[in-house]
Amino acid sequence: MTEAAGEHFDYVVVGAGASGCAVAGRLANLPGTRIAVLEAGRAGRLRIEAIPAATIHTNGHPFYDWKLVSQPDPSRLDRAEDWPRGLGPGGSTRINGMIFVRGAPEDFDAWRDLGAPGWGYRDLLPYFRRIETVGDAESQVRGATGPLHVSPLPYVHALTPRFIEAAGEAGLPFNPDTNGVRQDGIGHVQSSARRGRRHDSYTAFLKPAISSGAARMLEGARARRVIFENGRAIGVEFEQGGMVRSVFARRAVILSGGAIHTPQLLMLSGIGPAARLRALGIPVLVDAPQVGGNLMEHAGIWMGLRVSVPTLNQQANLAGMARALLLWLAGKGPAAAPTAQAVGFARTLARLSSPDIQIHFTPFGRDAERKLAPFPMVSVVASVNHPLSKGRIDLASSDPTAAPLIFPRLLDAPEDVATLRRGVALCSRIVDAPAFRDYVEERIGWPDLNADDAEAERQIRGLATPLYHPVGTCRMGSDAGSVVDPALRVRGVEGLFVADASIMPRHISGNTQAAAMMIGDKAADLIGTSS
Repeated sequence: MTEAAGEHFDYVVVGAGASGCAVAGRLANLPGTRIAVLEAGRAGRLRIEAIPAATIHTNGHPFYDWKLVSQPDPSRLDRAEDWPRGLGPGGSTRINGMIFVRGAPEDFDAWRDLGAPGWGYRDLLPYFRRIETVGDAESQVRGATGPLHVSPLPYVHALTPRFIEAAGEAGLPFNPDTNGVRQDGIGHVQSSARRGRRHDSYTAFLKPAISSGAARMLEGARARRVIFENGRAIGVEFEQGGMVRSVFARRAVILSGGAIHTPQLLMLSGIGPAARLRALGIPVLVDAPQVGGNLMEHAGIWMGLRVSVPTLNQQANLAGMARALLLWLAGKGPAAAPTAQAVGFARTLARLSSPDIQIHFTPFGRDAERKLAPFPMVSVVASVNHPLSKGRIDLASSDPTAAPLIFPRLLDAPEDVATLRRGVALCSRIVDAPAFRDYVEERIGWPDLNADDAEAERQIRGLATPLYHPVGTCRMGSDAGSVVDPALRVRGVEGLFVADASIMPRHISGNTQAAAMMIGDKAADLIGTSS
């Protein structure tokens, strides 16, 4: 491949995902600032991802999805599986379920207490408010003027209010805003949508900065390594169109590739476990043993219910899709809705300081082959909020084009198995409650909690899957072992920052896109004042 000389910008951001778009968009507001954003994927002409229901086409499609596959997980009967990660402008906000959850206030106080001053809930609330518009100017905890639109459901299935009512009967009360003062309880899903269209991070944060001329996105630009000079990051080498190019940063390089690709790029650049890098022939710049470690993911179980009323499964035909598309054009109907309709957060033990279980309710269901079932079906999902189990990300080789190795180990800690079992038990009580039980005809894919402990555990391990919320692989902290400090500076070098979900020192209670956008927004303030 031929190498080409590069341009100079004030900042170079690697990755146009949830955090990358937010940090670039906010930095673009600094007068006279020029920003380059490297994005390995490309924008589509038709932008079918704007239709929320299009996730059935974009997930697993190589134009929209990195199509990563994990290594066998010994904590789940050596199962390997797809790990969808968004490719192209918007990153995973381009293909996700659009469920907007901030996390419990206690989650961020835990970050602060783990050595990240400035990252407690009260510190972060202004950023959560600043990124969003939810249409409630009177709220003291929600935003009304931010770039990202957060919307109520444009379509409510008949069983959704029944499930919420049943949850109340099972002890999980209704919460009108699980992103409000308190997360506990169950309520309707809020989604990153505007008039029924997906409102991803690219559309909300980066596109306006590109239109103003302050930012430039280089599409099809796959980062190969960070370029250093005298211990300072000065640019990024990338491949684009069969050529190796470079782009240079006067002030800072910001890595926003997410919990999988950011540690990969750090290791390719010589920052990581020294012995491993030497074994791959990569010159060691900084021995940072925790790069790629501390991988945390929400382990969950998708449980199906055959029900006595029609669900979205019966609309997966030409006539149903045509009707849904017409409604979508008006910003309504199932095609305009996020994947889940209700979301709940529960403390399954009285002593807990924050919810340990998340529950999703979806008005469709899949069979054992992950295809929409040909009969009326809904799904209930229970997942572990704060896993103690930790996996890692590693390099397959020194080749920048080689996919990183994902070692999940989702249920390594026995405590996570116990938590998930309690979550399944709560879901069972909900679907057995008077408000819902008469609609249920058959349970599909539920572990048998009445079996002996060993068999119940085997079934839980066999059914548990990732919820595609990986975090933690570039842990933030004040200790010398952390990968980044609370100002998001990579330890051991200058001019290099990380701004994405990989910095999380502990997982949060809920889906990660909102927190990732918040991280990008706060990062812009930290980086703009320190670089």
